[in-house]
Amino acid sequence: MAIEQTEPGGASGTPPYPASDVDRFLDWVDSLRLPAWLFYLLILGALILLFNGLAWIDGSMPFPTIDVYRSSVAVYPVASLALVHYLNRVARRALAEFRPALGVDEAEYERLAYELLTLPRRGTRIVLGLSLVFTAVFIINTPYLVALFGRSPGTAILESAVYVFCFGMIAVFLTHTIWQLRMVSRIHARATNVNLFQRMPLYAFSKLTAQTGISLLLMNYFGVLTDPATFENLALIILTIGASLVAILCFVLPLQGMHKQIAAEKDRLHGECATRLETAIEELYARADAQGLAGVGELNQLIGSLVTTCEMIDQIRTWPWKRETLMTFISVFILPFIVELIFMLAGRFG
Repeated sequence: MAIEQTEPGGASGTPPYPASDVDRFLDWVDSLRLPAWLFYLLILGALILLFNGLAWIDGSMPFPTIDVYRSSVAVYPVASLALVHYLNRVARRALAEFRPALGVDEAEYERLAYELLTLPRRGTRIVLGLSLVFTAVFIINTPYLVALFGRSPGTAILESAVYVFCFGMIAVFLTHTIWQLRMVSRIHARATNVNLFQRMPLYAFSKLTAQTGISLLLMNYFGVLTDPATFENLALIILTIGASLVAILCFVLPLQGMHKQIAAEKDRLHGECATRLETAIEELYARADAQGLAGVGELNQLIGSLVTTCEMIDQIRTWPWKRETLMTFISVFILPFIVELIFMLAGRFG
C-alpha cells in the first residue's frame, strides 16, 4: 500500500520522485469499500473467464471447458499485483518496528518510508515498455498466436492484451522486489542504535525478506504444478532451480549488512567483557601473590558473573531473524521435496 505523496518532508513536503502509476492504482484499490483481497479475487475470476472465453469464441476449446494452462496465465499478473500490495504493507510495519534502531529525524524517516513503498514513475514505465517488447517477441515466436491473428484478428488482439498485462505485472513485481530489498539494505545502513539486548527492531525486516522469498517460491511451485512439462525441458528445469536460488538470495542478501553490524557489536561487547574479566583475574592473582584473602569471595562472584556474561554474548545469533521466521522459509523451500517423498512412498506401499 503506497503512502500519500505529501508525506516526505512533512504535510506540505515534496516527494523525492513521482509515484509510479502502479502505486497510484494501489492507492485507488485501498480507497474502495471492499477488501483488497476480494478485489483481486474478482479480477482473477474475470480474467480466467475472459482468457478461457476467448478460446470458446475461437472454437479451439469447447464451452464451458476451463483449461488449466489458460487459467494459470491469468493468475500470474493478478498475483504479482496483489503481492506488491501485500509486501508494501509488510514493509510499512517492518519499518515502524525498525525505527528504534534508526538515527534519523521525522522528515528523513518519512522519506525512507516513501522510497521503501513507492516505485519511481519513470523507471516503472521503462520496465513496462521493455515488457511490451518482450511480449511482442513472445507473440511472434508463438505459432498458436501467429495463426490466431490469421484466422481471428479480434480474438488474437484480446489474447495478446492478456499476455501484455501478464508480462507487465510480472515485470513490475520483479522490479518492486529488487527496489524494495535494495531499500532494506540502505535502511539497515542508517542504523545507529544496534542494541543486542533489544534485538526485536533489528529483526524487523527479516519478515519482509522472508515473505518476499516465499512469494517467489510459491509462484515457482505454481508454475511447476500447472505445467507438467517443466521437468521434461532442460531450460525450464534450470529456470525453476534458478528461481528457487533467487528466492533464497531475496531472503538472505538484504540482511547481510545488519548481520555484519550485529557481529561487530557482538565483538565489541565481548571485547569489553573479556577486558573486565582479565582485570578481575589479574586482581585475583595479585591478592593470591600477596596472600590477601579479604574480598576474595566477592571477587570470585564477579569473575563468575563476567564468565556468564561472556557466554551469554557468545550465544547471541548474528543473523537478524527469529528462529520461527527461518523455519517458515525453510519449510516452504523443502515443501515440494516432502510432497514428492509422500507420493513416492504412497506409490511404493499403495
